[in-house]
Amino acid sequence: MSGSRFTFLGRIIASSVVVIFVWAYLSRNLMVAVVGSGILLYIAYRRMEFHGMIKNVNVRSQRKVLEDIVYKDSPFTVKLSLSSGEILDVQGADPIPKDFKLGSGGTAFKGKLFPGRSLDTTYSLVPLERGVFSIPPLRFKVTEGRGLFESEIVTDQETEIFVRASKKDIALANLMSKRKQFEITGPANRRHTRTFKTDLKSVRDYMPGDRFRDIDWKATSRLTKLMTREFETETNLPTMLLMDTSFSMRELVRKRTKLDHAVALAIQIAIVMNAQNHPVGMISFNETGVREHIIPGTSDVEKVLMSLFMLPNPIITDEYPGIPSEPGRLDDEGVTGFLKNISPFLDRRGRTARTRDGVTGIYEAFREMRAYEETGLLVVIITDMETNAPSLLRSVKMAVSRQHRVVVVSPFSWVYHLDRNDIRPEVLEKAYADHQIKQGLSRGLMAAGARVIEIGPRERGDTVLTGLRRMSR
Repeated sequence: MSGSRFTFLGRIIASSVVVIFVWAYLSRNLMVAVVGSGILLYIAYRRMEFHGMIKNVNVRSQRKVLEDIVYKDSPFTVKLSLSSGEILDVQGADPIPKDFKLGSGGTAFKGKLFPGRSLDTTYSLVPLERGVFSIPPLRFKVTEGRGLFESEIVTDQETEIFVRASKKDIALANLMSKRKQFEITGPANRRHTRTFKTDLKSVRDYMPGDRFRDIDWKATSRLTKLMTREFETETNLPTMLLMDTSFSMRELVRKRTKLDHAVALAIQIAIVMNAQNHPVGMISFNETGVREHIIPGTSDVEKVLMSLFMLPNPIITDEYPGIPSEPGRLDDEGVTGFLKNISPFLDRRGRTARTRDGVTGIYEAFREMRAYEETGLLVVIITDMETNAPSLLRSVKMAVSRQHRVVVVSPFSWVYHLDRNDIRPEVLEKAYADHQIKQGLSRGLMAAGARVIEIGPRERGDTVLTGLRRMSR
């Protein structure tokens, strides 16, 4: 609560008192001076009374989100209620947090509070990002009964809002989980991985990627279109999603980041794999370390989805994208050259000296997998391969040696950044140079035993799942 100050009316009256005293002095009129003194005493009395009131007043505010679940790009309703045991004139506006926009209604309120009656306002907000956000404490003005003074009151209530991914991403993932049949074939490297067919489940339309030996030729000849037989299958291949949250993945480009695209893909992959009885885990990592590690089979897929929704928010930058010429980029605190200036390092036990490639986020993720997981996981790495590329190659080689099936899903920054209305020769040259570097890294990853799936801004999870299905043949 701040101190009181004059309103516009109060400033006019105070100015009038000054004029009255000047007039009384110049005209040497005692009666005018008495009138001015009376007005001054009245103003002082009203201010003391107002100070005493706002010192003891108790204004209660309640801000409530009416929806149980909040989704990105979908409006949700907020109801704000003010109540007090005193008669007060209040006015103000509920603050709109960053990364939200006003959907409908208005956040401003103005009116009189009476005991036993609340002042309500309702409006809707649209979240522009997923994650955990909070609406700041409410600030509003309380006006003195005669309109001479006002004071600002700040409540201590923040409203936390957990924003999930957009409805269409989640709906698409659930739809894909009903349509996509993901069957694991080939040698099983985990002792509890099982894959076999049992009874015929149904006959459905043929979809790209289905095996020809599963085509029901009788139904095809009868309906004059390709039909595929679906069998009841029992499979269990733990899947680990590795999410790159480095600077380049979080760079905001035309209201979207590669990480947002990666989250949408990961949601679709996780729900489809879980529907096919494959336990799903997740590791999120940045330039220098692991953020979170969920082991497959230790929790349900909802925990993985919640962790995906809470990955870091975008970073706004004016830099051009591309593979950096030196290792290391800006991290969250703006510290540069971390990997360049501190090398070699000691591991946690302080016994073994390690080089720069062994202390990156991606390598630390595989080290944790080696410590906590068995062999034979399906590892899906979603990264743009623009940070710590040598360490990525070294980590994949280590994973393949542990008999993991490794798939690298990689967006290319320039596809997100290039603007057809502003294509300059130097930009195209840099894009081509980065493309050549990335192709060389992709060939190295494939030579190491990984599968590389390159995606664009419009690619969906079925592109990745089709690649996984072909890999399992």
